[in-house]
Amino acid sequence: MFCSNCGNKCDNNSIFCPNCGNKINTNKNSNNNSNKKMIILGLIIGIILVLILFLLIGIVSVAKDRYYFGKDIDNEFNDPVETPDDGSITETVIEKTPKKNKYSTVIVYDHVYNGVKINNKLDAFDLIVNDSVNQKSQCPTDIKAIEDEIINKYGITAVNLCELDPNFAREIVNVFKKVYDEFPGVRGYLTNLSLVNGSLQNNYIAAFLPVFTFATSDSSSTYPWVIKTHVLLNTSYFLNVEKLESAARDGSSSGHFPKNSTIYSPVAHELGHYLSFLAHMKKYYVDSILLIDDTNISSFYKLYDDFAKGDYSLSMITEAYQKYKNDTNTTMSLDEWRGTISNYALAKDNSGNYIYDETIAEAFHDVYLNGDNASIASKYVVSVLKEKLGSR
Repeated sequence: MFCSNCGNKCDNNSIFCPNCGNKINTNKNSNNNSNKKMIILGLIIGIILVLILFLLIGIVSVAKDRYYFGKDIDNEFNDPVETPDDGSITETVIEKTPKKNKYSTVIVYDHVYNGVKINNKLDAFDLIVNDSVNQKSQCPTDIKAIEDEIINKYGITAVNLCELDPNFAREIVNVFKKVYDEFPGVRGYLTNLSLVNGSLQNNYIAAFLPVFTFATSDSSSTYPWVIKTHVLLNTSYFLNVEKLESAARDGSSSGHFPKNSTIYSPVAHELGHYLSFLAHMKKYYVDSILLIDDTNISSFYKLYDDFAKGDYSLSMITEAYQKYKNDTNTTMSLDEWRGTISNYALAKDNSGNYIYDETIAEAFHDVYLNGDNASIASKYVVSVLKEKLGSR
């Protein structure tokens, strides 16, 4: 170290120059402070970089897993409300939310009627139809025409696609045509196809709602109940094509969904759930769930509980897996085999339990999209599903 005043060489630990007495530790402290500042700045930058890295990992994870289809959106059967003591007809509704943006619909899918005069299936059909038609006053004529086409060709009681782009709606018609041409016996069981107000945070693109108690009778027992079976399309995706395209592209490229997923194929996935539900109905010898009374309530509950728990879905998958295993002598486990369909074929519920019906719906989705080029697991699962449906 040298004195800045006289140039005398000083000991490194010197505070004053022994020659002229000048204080010489100023630069040293300055350097030390500078070094400390650099170290602190480096630590801050390092922490920021680590945080950015974790953020990016989180974004990739979300991009991979945020899109999914729903077997149902409630998971719980909405038990009927007792008829009022005075015998009056009441309507219980979740209030219609005014359209706040272009990604909303005026349609309300979950009106509930209590204390209604219901004598037979025709009364039930009329009630569902009237509830649907009464909500169409603001809907475009060309959409109404497409809705009527779906109703008349495919035996769906009520269709409400009010704000959907007509070209998009036409492609949905093509999905139903392809599926119903291959499974002609499935007409007449699905009661509703509808847009539903849902946010991106609801985390579903489309959903199959097998059981919704739409109406109860004015009888003392409230029987019969009118049950609706829905396919629901989330407006935050189906009225936002750019977002839906992103979901299909990201989900397909990451393996979350089957390859070649499109903006229309979520409907095919939900129809896969619908076909599986019909197979469950056949297992329990249930011809219809439109009207439920004390003669069929027991089998109805067994059907619903089984579909919700997934036992029969698992048995169909296991049967398909055993056939594949016998044909190939595979060493893959059942879960590894299911995972070859898509990542979402291994979907779990909030409790961490597998939703086995998602495997069936994804297998159907895959075969719908890719035909002979679908995964071998998908083809085996769909083959078993067809066997269970039989002539239906």
